[in-house]
Amino acid sequence: MINSVEKLAQDLHEAGREAVEKAMVVAKLPQYRRFLEWDEIDEDAKEGRRIQACWLLKHYRMERRV
Repeated sequence: MINSVEKLAQDLHEAGREAVEKAMVVAKLPQYRRFLEWDEIDEDAKEGRRIQACWLLKHYRMERRV
């Protein structure tokens, strides 16, 4: 079971990679053409992912599938 907020936050961030690379995101600004790695995004963006992760962990039971 996923119990690490930080790990799930990073996985949520990674989940957006394909959409960004295909330019299938809401923001069509030039800076969104390249997917920014976790260590490249600012702290506000990371905190947004952590908030999403906390919400998901509170409302769903998740297991990591490889």
